[in-house]
Amino acid sequence: MTRKDIIRAFTIGQRQAWRAIIICTCYDVIAAFVAMISAIYIRNALQGTTPNPVVTALYTVELAVAMVASLTFTGVYRQVWRHTSASDLRRIVQAALLANLIFLPIMFLTNRLEGFFRSSIFIEVPILITIMIAGRLASRARATGQFMAAFRAPNEKKPAAILIGTASKISSTLRDLDNSSEGLPIRPLAIIETSGDHTGRAICGIQVLGDLSKLQESMSIMTTRYGTPPWIAMIGGTLERETMDTVLEVSAKFKATVQRLRADGEFNHDEISPTDLLTRPEKNLDRINVSKLISGARVFVTGAGGTIGSELVRQCASYGPSEITLYDNSEYNLYEIDMYMGKHFPNVQRRALLGDVKEANRLRTAMKKAKPDIVLHAAALKHVPLMETNPNEAILTNVEGARLAATYAAEFGVKNFVFISTDKAVQPSNVMGASKRAAELFIQALAPQAATTNFAIVRFGNVLGSAGSVAPLFERQIKEGGPVTITDAEMTRYFMSVEEASSLVLQASALSSKSPHKEAFLYVLDMGPPVSIVELAERMIRLKGYRPGKDIEIVFTGLRPGEKLAETVFYPKEEVSETGVDGVLSAQSSYQNLDTILPTLDAMIEAARNRERNISLNLLADLAPQLAISKPANLPQNPVDYIRTENVDYLKEKQSNVLPLRAAKRSRSE
Repeated sequence: MTRKDIIRAFTIGQRQAWRAIIICTCYDVIAAFVAMISAIYIRNALQGTTPNPVVTALYTVELAVAMVASLTFTGVYRQVWRHTSASDLRRIVQAALLANLIFLPIMFLTNRLEGFFRSSIFIEVPILITIMIAGRLASRARATGQFMAAFRAPNEKKPAAILIGTASKISSTLRDLDNSSEGLPIRPLAIIETSGDHTGRAICGIQVLGDLSKLQESMSIMTTRYGTPPWIAMIGGTLERETMDTVLEVSAKFKATVQRLRADGEFNHDEISPTDLLTRPEKNLDRINVSKLISGARVFVTGAGGTIGSELVRQCASYGPSEITLYDNSEYNLYEIDMYMGKHFPNVQRRALLGDVKEANRLRTAMKKAKPDIVLHAAALKHVPLMETNPNEAILTNVEGARLAATYAAEFGVKNFVFISTDKAVQPSNVMGASKRAAELFIQALAPQAATTNFAIVRFGNVLGSAGSVAPLFERQIKEGGPVTITDAEMTRYFMSVEEASSLVLQASALSSKSPHKEAFLYVLDMGPPVSIVELAERMIRLKGYRPGKDIEIVFTGLRPGEKLAETVFYPKEEVSETGVDGVLSAQSSYQNLDTILPTLDAMIEAARNRERNISLNLLADLAPQLAISKPANLPQNPVDYIRTENVDYLKEKQSNVLPLRAAKRSRSE
């Protein structure tokens, strides 16, 4: 939008506001006319006399003039009728009484109250107030369908706050919270309306001070008046980057509490979370097809106690599956999600199984017993620096674990299998990303041979708030007083919320189940432009009421092993297309023959089991050539030569896992 467009939009908004003010003022003036004429005729009718039309007209005009003065003095003309509240109604009564106080001396000076029954005032005032209030309540009822909420008064003991958002969102949120059992959690003092269209008016009896440019001035005035800075309550979805930066900068100056106010059942308010710093709206994916897929299905989640796995379990449970199997190698994490399910979803049948995805017998037994329709493979080792120093563990969990889970899914006829990958699998520069890429290659090669299983792969960006991610690290460093450490000033990353990440997994499962192709399609969430890590750190510092570089220092430590300055989500050779679901993209790429990659894969996993670091890393680099490592000169060139003679049975076992799939493929072709 150009500067001319902004000025034009502001001018149009101001015109609309003044037009509404004029119309509302005319209504109140007409109400004064009607009230005075009605009162005079009613009082004369009770006395059996006929009023003088000229005197009646004079008194009516004088009351109308007094009404204009009263509306201006009390500020009633600024009210937005569809947002009428209890404070608005009180001010209307005040305006009507003040209008009559102004009217009486004017009337006395003009004709000494001749031909006017003074008791008519007691008839006119109730009529005037009734007409004025009725118009506003009718407007509110037409917009919201509610009358009585306008008569409720705010609780003076609740924390004072300045509200930020659009007029419609503020009005609807306040209305919904006001009608909840606990009412508003705050006491609104003023409104900063982001569009600037309602400046100088009132919404739900709360004055609109202006747009974001008025926030700092408003905070200063309110802080001086009340002694402490009011809360800043943001209402609605995620604000734009510039708006969020302004809010956080002002809040840091005044050490003000920043809250997000929501109307979500009985849920009132919560602190701003790192998710709110995405500076883009969260994606709301297609719930209908996901519901059709999961409702009544048997779901198996690996890594069920982790950040992503537990959110997957929660989202799946909300769709009413017939059973959920929770599979995790962490006793504590498994206990936590099992207890959560028992409390929040007691009617969903579940089983909690302790086991590691790289333990073939345990995983196979668990999947065979669970007989799942859907397998969501979230188990993984993901910490980049740790995987650099523990590459064999990364290979065994991320590659062998994924291979076993996918193979057993195909063997047992699972309908849908989703593998969670990462943007670090694209042009990988670290062991973690390369291990995920190797798992991607296997699943892509396996999918065409699986007769009854639909395979899908999802690539995540960085998940805000997940264990080991940057946001919890920054929060801890800020809490400790700093410094906040960043590897490089130019580093950027794609970010998504935990809810978005889990929704994408379920969306991928639903999309793959409808696809006519047997290939394992890749799915990625459109995460918008990458976010600067420095900007993220600065926002988080301001969010806690501090100033970056002054209260909390930012220190640059240099890139860690395996880190890149920027990530990408697709390979150049992958054909990217839209899926029909807003915010979800898919990619199709050529895949290798299963027989081609199995020898290297088997050799790499066997080397990892035997802790042959150099061998396993070189084989991983063969699968993901972008992984840069130094190769010793004395290593064999044939991958099969890496398998030790005493472990030939191990290779035969791995080959036998895919024999039923090949037989099924031959039977289909015949």
